[in-house]
Amino acid sequence: MSAAETNRFDDNDDFQLRQSLSEQRHSMNNSVEQNNFDDHMSSSIIDNEDEQSQDLKYITKPKQFSQKPKIQNSKKLSKSMVITDNKSPSLQRNSSIKTLRPMAALPSIDRRAVQGILVRFFRNGDAYHPGVKVAINGLEIKSWEAFLNYLNRQPKLTLPSGGIQHVYSLNGQEIRSINKFQNRQSYVVASGIFIKANYRHINDTFNDDSDVRIHQQNQFSNGNKRSTDLKSWYSSSSINGEQLYILPYSRLNMYEIMLLNRNLIKKFDQWLNEEVTDLLSHYIDNDIITHLYAITKFSFIEIKSFSHLFNTLRITDRFIGCTDAEFQHSKHYLSTIRPSDFFTNSLWPKKSINEFQKSIPKQDVKLFISWIHGYDGTKETTKTLYTLSENEILYVINSICIIYEPNSKQQRFYTKHNNPITCVTVHRYNSLVASSETILSKDRSYVSIHIWDYMKLETIVELRKEQFGTDISLLSFSPKSDDNFLLIVSRDKPKTILFIDWKRNEIIYSINTKSDKILSALFVFNTNEWIACISQQYLLFYRINWNSKPLKITIQREAEVQNIYTGAVASYNNGEKLIVGDKVGSVHVWCLINNEPKLVVIEESILENDVHIIVCINQEVVLLADDQNQMILWNVKLNTIKHISLKDTFGLIQSICSIRRGFIIGTKLNYILLKEFDTEQINVIMRGHTSPSICICSNKNTDYFFSISSDRYLFKWNNQTRSVEWSIKSPQLISCATLHPQRNIIALGTETSKLLIYDTLSSYYITTIILKINTGVKAVRFSPNGEDLAVGLQNGRICIFNVLGNGDFNLRTDGIFQNNNNTPIIDIIWSVDSNYLLAIYSDNNYNIWSIQSFDIVREQSLHNISWYQMTHPISCSTIDKSFIEMHTSAIVLSPNLVLCSGKDGQIRVFQNFQKRIIRTLDIGLDSIQNMIPSTSNNTYLLTINNNPAIIEIQLNI
Repeated sequence: MSAAETNRFDDNDDFQLRQSLSEQRHSMNNSVEQNNFDDHMSSSIIDNEDEQSQDLKYITKPKQFSQKPKIQNSKKLSKSMVITDNKSPSLQRNSSIKTLRPMAALPSIDRRAVQGILVRFFRNGDAYHPGVKVAINGLEIKSWEAFLNYLNRQPKLTLPSGGIQHVYSLNGQEIRSINKFQNRQSYVVASGIFIKANYRHINDTFNDDSDVRIHQQNQFSNGNKRSTDLKSWYSSSSINGEQLYILPYSRLNMYEIMLLNRNLIKKFDQWLNEEVTDLLSHYIDNDIITHLYAITKFSFIEIKSFSHLFNTLRITDRFIGCTDAEFQHSKHYLSTIRPSDFFTNSLWPKKSINEFQKSIPKQDVKLFISWIHGYDGTKETTKTLYTLSENEILYVINSICIIYEPNSKQQRFYTKHNNPITCVTVHRYNSLVASSETILSKDRSYVSIHIWDYMKLETIVELRKEQFGTDISLLSFSPKSDDNFLLIVSRDKPKTILFIDWKRNEIIYSINTKSDKILSALFVFNTNEWIACISQQYLLFYRINWNSKPLKITIQREAEVQNIYTGAVASYNNGEKLIVGDKVGSVHVWCLINNEPKLVVIEESILENDVHIIVCINQEVVLLADDQNQMILWNVKLNTIKHISLKDTFGLIQSICSIRRGFIIGTKLNYILLKEFDTEQINVIMRGHTSPSICICSNKNTDYFFSISSDRYLFKWNNQTRSVEWSIKSPQLISCATLHPQRNIIALGTETSKLLIYDTLSSYYITTIILKINTGVKAVRFSPNGEDLAVGLQNGRICIFNVLGNGDFNLRTDGIFQNNNNTPIIDIIWSVDSNYLLAIYSDNNYNIWSIQSFDIVREQSLHNISWYQMTHPISCSTIDKSFIEMHTSAIVLSPNLVLCSGKDGQIRVFQNFQKRIIRTLDIGLDSIQNMIPSTSNNTYLLTINNNPAIIEIQLNI
C-alpha cells in the first residue's frame, strides 16, 4: 500500500478492510471514490484505536437558555448518507425551497470467504487499548520476522517502549509462529516482558468484515431516501448499530435520525460540514456544523474523529451537533444539565448547582501509579538494586517496590505495603521476593513480611510474628526451589538468626551467634544446610541437620581471619563458592570440600580501599567495588583484572546489580547508571533529586514538567522519554515556581526576596527581579491570560507585575495587597478570567482580591467564582475548614468531585458534599507534600515528604 493511500483512509480503517479483502472491484456511483489495494497484502488492520475523550468541566450556569420541553420526534426525515449528488450543500442551504436530493441505490457487496484467520492484538499492559483486528493469511507471510515488521508499521500498535519484538497469548505464553495463532482469539504485542493486564475490550464483539457488510446491506436496502418510518426514541435497536439520533444544539428538544455509512470516503470534518449540516439545516440557518458531542449517561463527550465516533457507538447512539458559535456556548451550558435526562421521557426543571450535585450518583473511582521518577540512594533501606529475571531490576521508594526494565523504560509496581519498606531479598531461582515493612501505625507492635510473586505482582503470604520485633535488618531465601526456608534477622535482636517456613508461617529454628551485629546471613554452597554468618569480627559457618528431631547444629566453623570483614559477600558458580570482602581490599573465596568449608583463595589488596560491594557477573567474573568509585572486574578462573572508574559527578557508588548485557549502578546523587560490557560508555537511565522536592509545576498538553528541590536544582522532566532533559543549579534557595501559560519562561521565587526568570527550552538565564521588600517569596503564579504575575510574600503582602516580555516585568504600584495581621501567604490562585485573586494564609484564612479595584471582595464567595488550577482545599467549594488540617492539596475535577491528597499518605475523592461521600484511595505513601495536574488528562504528580521521588498517578472515573 502506498503512503498516499494510507493517509487517504486514516479516518476510516473499516474501509481499508473492505478493500483489502475484496477480490473483485465493485462499480459505485460517481460521487463515491474507488480505490484498489494490493491483493497480495498478507494482513490488514481492521479496528480503530480508542481516542481519549475529555469530559466537559462544570462551570456556572448561564441565564439565556429557558426550560426545555418534552423531547419529541421531528417531522423532518433525514436523507441517506450512502450516496450524494454533486450539488454543493451550501447551495442547497441557500435555496428557499429544500428538496430531497436524488439518491442512487447502494450496490450489493458480495460476501467473500477469507483465507486465513482473524485475530486481535492488544498493546502490552495497556488495559484501555481497544484492540486491533488483523486478518492473517499464513500462505502469504514469508517469515515471522516479516510479520513482526508488518505489525511495527501499524500506527495503532505503536508501543511507547520501542518496536514490537514479542507476541504473547493472554496468559503470557510467547507465540513465535504464525501457525500458533487461533482464529478469533486475542493476543498481546510487546517490546519486552509480558505484563498481565485486565483488558477492558476483551469481550467486545469479534465481528469480521463480512458480518458488517450483511448488516449494512439489509439496513440500506432502500438507499435513495431516509428511513420513512421514524423509530421511537426508545428504539430497541442496538447501540452498536448504525442508526444515530442527532440533536441540534439550538433545539435540544428535537432530534433527527441518521443512518451512518461506515464506508464513507470523507474526512470527519468534511462529513460534519456536509452531511450533518444538511441533516440539521432547518435549525442552523446558513451556518455549518463543526462539532459533535456524544451523550452518555454521565457526561457529554466531544467527538473529534471517525475512530472516536465508531468506538463511542458501543455505548450510546445519541449525539448533539454544534456550530462554532454554539460550541463556545456549549462549554458553559452543557455542564449545567444532566446527560441522563436525555435517556428519560420526562421534563427536567431548571436546577441550581447544588441540586445538580445531589443528583449525581456515586461514581466508580480507580487510582493506580503510572510512573515513579527518581531513586533514593541516600538511605540504607532504599539504596540497594536487585537483579530479577528478564533483564529487570528492583528497588524501593518508600512503601513501593519498583520493577524497572531499562531497555523499554517500563515500570511495574508492588503496592501492597502500607508502611515504608526496610529490607528486601530475591529468590535465586523462583520469581519470589520477600519484603518487610516498618511500624508506623499504633495498632501493631511488630512488623510484617510479604512474600510475593514479582511476575504476577501478587501476594502469596503475609508473615507477622512477635519475634520479628519492630524492624527487620536481613532477609535471605534458601537457594533450593523446592523448600520454603527464609532467614530473618531483626534489629531488635541483632545476634539472633530466625529460620522461617514461610508457607506454614512457622518459626522452625533459631541461632544465637556471638556477633555483636550481623552484617550478612545467607545460605551458602548451594545448599539449605550450610549457613554463613558475617560480622565485622567473625565469619561463622553453621551446618543444620534438617532430618534430626529436634533440629540441631551438627557443625560450627569459625574462620581463621578476624576483625576485618565488611559484610560484602556474594555467591557464584551456581552458589557453590562464597566470596567475602574485608577492610584491607582483599577477598576470600570459600568452597565446600569433603563436606567442610575450606578457604581456597585469598586475593590480597585487590582494591586500594575496603571491599564495599561484590557482585557475581557470570560463572567466572566477579565485580568488586570500593567506596571511592573504583571498580574491578576480576576473572577468578584466569586471575585477570580490569579496572573501571566512575566520575565523581555521578556521586559515590551505593549499589550494583548485574543484568544480561552489563551491570546497573546506583549512586548517592540518585543516578541509576548502565555500564555495558562491550562499550566504555556509562549511560544514565534514571536521575532524580537528592532531597525532597519543594514544588513541581506543569502546563497541560505538553510533554514537560519542572521540579525544584532543596538541593537547589531545577529539573526539566520529559514525560515522554521519562528522563531529565536539563538541569541547572540555582544560586539561591528556591521556595516556589510557576510556568507561563503561553511563553517559554519559568519564574522561581527565592527566600532572599528575588525572582529568577529562566527560559524553559534551553535553561538560559533571562533576568532577576529584586523586590524592594526584604522578605521571602512564598508563592508565585502567572495569571491564566499570561498578562500578570502575582507574588505572595512572607509578610502577607502580594505584588502584581505586568508581564511585558520574556525579560520585562513592570511592578504595578497602583495596587499592593496587604493583609492586616501580616500572616505569611502559603498559596495564591487566580480566577479563570484573571479578574480575581485568592490569597491563602498560613492560618488557613483567605481573602479574595479584585484585580480591577485592588480591594478585598466581601460580597463574592468561593462558590461564585471559577478558580484556575486549584491546589489547596480551602479554595474548593465542597470542602470546609474542618478538613484543612488533614490535607495538603486539592484539585477540583467538577463541582461535585474534588481530589485531595492527605498528610497520612492517602488520596481522597470527595463526592456529594452535602452527604459527605468520601472515597479513600490508599497507595502506601508517607505524608504527601503536594499534588498538581500532570501533563496529560486524568494524571497527577505527587511529591512526598522525606523522599526525593516524584510519583505520577492516574485516576480513572
